[in-house]
Amino acid sequence: MVRQFFIVILVLTSQALMAQEGKDILRKHFKAHGQDLWKEMNSVIVDGKWVDTDYHSYPMKLTYKYPGKIRLEGTYQNKRFAEATDGQLSWIIAPWKPRYEVQLMSTAEEIVIKNSFSRGSPLYPVKDHLTFLGLSDMEGILYYTYLMEEASFRRTFYIDQKDFRLYYEKIESKFDGTPISVLKTIEKYKQYNGLLVPTAVYFKGDDFERELVFDEIYVGMGANDDLFQMPNGQ
Repeated sequence: MVRQFFIVILVLTSQALMAQEGKDILRKHFKAHGQDLWKEMNSVIVDGKWVDTDYHSYPMKLTYKYPGKIRLEGTYQNKRFAEATDGQLSWIIAPWKPRYEVQLMSTAEEIVIKNSFSRGSPLYPVKDHLTFLGLSDMEGILYYTYLMEEASFRRTFYIDQKDFRLYYEKIESKFDGTPISVLKTIEKYKQYNGLLVPTAVYFKGDDFERELVFDEIYVGMGANDDLFQMPNGQ
């Protein structure tokens, strides 16, 4: 009994220490991303381009409005495209689709649009619901790892041990049927007056890839809610 008691104490102590370590790492992570400054920014506009699998680039504009509205628009092969989410409904009209008309997104497309941009660290809105997993391997490097279990998705975040920046996020659907897994990669960041912003985000799924390059960032420009709503009242 005494031995079992001490084993329980050791397990509980180890869990408490790991939980505290996880909180300390998160504090350093949010500081590295300039989260206190990001909390004051309710809208962001990004000028950049998206790059296809053949390395052809196309100009695009990304508009973000807190707490989760995102719109991407631009021109692809001389035709306009637009894809957006208002946080609930996600839609697209694009010349690469079988039908050039406004339609609801697939699950994979929705994952990409909803994770194309965040107000600072994507861990911040869910900070109270994260599970710290310790160190995990990603591409041969050990990262601090956090898990977020949502109703429909499982999200795993990988934070660098040295600079405490987020470099990978794995998003997995939990729907019935064929599971969908998307890996988001951030290779580099740049600073905008204390705000940490990715220079590019790269998404890779089972049968698709997408890269978004961010050239210029404009904060506090404002954005009308109509931008993100699905046209024609659908």
